Amino acid sequence: MITEVGPKRPQPVPCYEEVIAPIDPSHTHHRALDTATMLSRMAKVPLVLVAVDTRHRDARSALNDLASTISDVVVDIEVLASSDDPGGEIRDFAASRKGSMLCMPTPAYGRLRETLLHPTSSQVLAGTRRPVVLVGPRHRLPERWSEIAAFVDESRSSEAEVAFAGDLALQAGLPLTVMQVLPPVPLRDESDVCEGAGLRRYATEARRRGQTVTWDALHDKLPKRGIASWLEARPTVLAVLGCHGQPARSHFRSPSVAAHVVHETKATVVVVPADISSGRS
Repeated sequence: MITEVGPKRPQPVPCYEEVIAPIDPSHTHHRALDTATMLSRMAKVPLVLVAVDTRHRDARSALNDLASTISDVVVDIEVLASSDDPGGEIRDFAASRKGSMLCMPTPAYGRLRETLLHPTSSQVLAGTRRPVVLVGPRHRLPERWSEIAAFVDESRSSEAEVAFAGDLALQAGLPLTVMQVLPPVPLRDESDVCEGAGLRRYATEARRRGQTVTWDALHDKLPKRGIASWLEARPTVLAVLGCHGQPARSHFRSPSVAAHVVHETKATVVVVPADISSGRS
């Protein structure tokens, strides 16, 4: 593990300018709301409670009731027109908001349960270009996050992921950690010198921006297991994971690293689409 400190801390570049929390008015318990509120408070940005209108309950009244319980955060309310595709409506709404970040629960596991029990979550995730904070079934929200950890590989998605993680760390005033999971190697092997090249590139860029950055490699046959184990021992870390395509398809409709981490750890996880740059406008 190597820690490097940049020469100075520049003016933070906001990586999100508001947090959108989709709310189902028919539910009385909203598992991701505390996380969304904490993210808004941390960055001093508005929290947007959004719901699709429903015949079963007055959506605006439900959102007003929730908003009245939140303090120290500017809360906006948006009620979208009733639709047969509520997830699509929320996804399109997020796309229309500059600098938005979604925060939502994903308590189900696997293709069948995700589709049957939480179709809206799947619909929102499908095709989104926004970063999405996912609150899994075992999630435990810490009093505060202590660091931002980005888990990279050799794919194109890691570029967008590390850039977002770096901006997030600057915006939150937290240190950045960049990790990569590689297969186990014999102790006599000197590949740590070689494997650090990619990580050093990310660390050098972060250091140039004035960030405190730690970088290291984890060794495990299964990346999802290595990441989950590392996060379980660090409950105050805010994890950032990239995706290789549409988040719903690549991470929630097939076995994947992000799906495993979200559903099997207590961590707060941000999933970053590879084409997030076109979604941050």
